[in-house]
Amino acid sequence: MRGGGFYPSALEKGSRTEQALNIALAEMYVQGVSTRKVITVLQALLGPEVSISSTQVSRAAEQLDAGLAVWRERPLDETPYVFLDARYERVREGGQLVDCAVLVAVGITQSGHRRVLGVSVALSGSRSALAGFPR
Repeated sequence: MRGGGFYPSALEKGSRTEQALNIALAEMYVQGVSTRKVITVLQALLGPEVSISSTQVSRAAEQLDAGLAVWRERPLDETPYVFLDARYERVREGGQLVDCAVLVAVGITQSGHRRVLGVSVALSGSRSALAGFPR
């Protein structure tokens, strides 16, 4: 029998409501939802009596930006193998739905562990879009 337990990292211990709220906020942030619409969605999730200001939403988005900046600037160990891939998603660009490439770089470390080295979005998966990726 193995020692220790399993608890998914995406569901850090704490209030389920708080975690659901954080996940919803992060998803809206990634989707580029406006501050006003974020407030409307949060009130739909938590009830109309919930009072949240656009300043609070902006502060939460700034914290997500800071966490993402730390991840982007983290030191990378020696990575002898790197795989580049693209996944296509439909996004709204200029009022139209277009295909957009989500570029992902995955590295395999000396010890055999996989790690995401970078993620980027491009309107195509062409060679020129991949040229500066990962940075």
